[in-house]
Amino acid sequence: MKQFAILLLSLFLLPSCAGYDKRAVVDSRPTASNPAAQAPTNLAGALSNSSARILKRKIAVARFTNEAKAGSSSLFGEAYNRDPNFDRLGKQAADMLSTELTRSGKFIVLERIDLNKLEAESELMGLSREQFKQSMVGVDALIFGSIAEYGRKDVGEVQMFSRSRQQIAHAKVNARMVDPRTGHAFFSDDGAGDATLEQSTILGLGDRATFDSTLGDKALSAAVVNLLDKLINKLSDKPWTTSILTVEGAHVIVSGGQRQGLRVGDHLKVMAQGKVIKSSQTGFNVQLPHTQVGELEVLSFFGDSETSEGSICRLISGATPTTDHLIQF
Repeated sequence: MKQFAILLLSLFLLPSCAGYDKRAVVDSRPTASNPAAQAPTNLAGALSNSSARILKRKIAVARFTNEAKAGSSSLFGEAYNRDPNFDRLGKQAADMLSTELTRSGKFIVLERIDLNKLEAESELMGLSREQFKQSMVGVDALIFGSIAEYGRKDVGEVQMFSRSRQQIAHAKVNARMVDPRTGHAFFSDDGAGDATLEQSTILGLGDRATFDSTLGDKALSAAVVNLLDKLINKLSDKPWTTSILTVEGAHVIVSGGQRQGLRVGDHLKVMAQGKVIKSSQTGFNVQLPHTQVGELEVLSFFGDSETSEGSICRLISGATPTTDHLIQF
């Protein structure tokens, strides 16, 4: 009986001669009360399949800073993330957001963070500072942001013959969109994301679990994508507008075309711009409502990029417009 018990115990402990390390990295987003505010895993693909028409606006990321002091020191160390001369984490978040904005295909993304490098390059091309400034294009909105939370925690559980460990990295970013014409911050929101690593080891073989240094990047990326969906929804609320380049006979030629979301057969409103009056109550200039005075139909497009393309239209109602009129989708 004693020999049988020893044999049984040996068979049971035999697997401990080998260990296993189960790893699974999962990006997750917090549950939101509004399902539309949750970012899909493949944002660009989801947006391209959407039936909603989103015409491109000009946008730029102005700057991101890292304000997560506690999270910075607990994740990789204070010096790594809060270098006074180079905010590595803030720059990374800004680059992630710029990349996702471009990848979505819903915006004309202009560079602002490394504008000094562009100016230096233009000097090598023979352009003066004044010529460089004249070639720059304004945007419809500037994005300012910060990293509010950034850190990790370990959750462990010891069972009879094994130990499991779950490492969770968390990030939260705040952002606001500002109208560069007035400095008015017309929208602000945040996005959060987690990345999880699960590991298991057999007791008696030593704790081989190590921290995955990429978890913080994955959590930050998830937070940025979550925020991006909210920015897109807000910008979609604003009407898309453009200007008249010229009027040639029966054709009205406007800026913007197919790459910005227009289609042949689209009808565009010709708007007489309302007066701008400064409010004594707020100190801001108040744009009085525009008045529709005509309508155009898109016939064809020209140009080789989204920044140089235009649309050839015909007037279907109203008097012949001038370049002082505004075109609205």
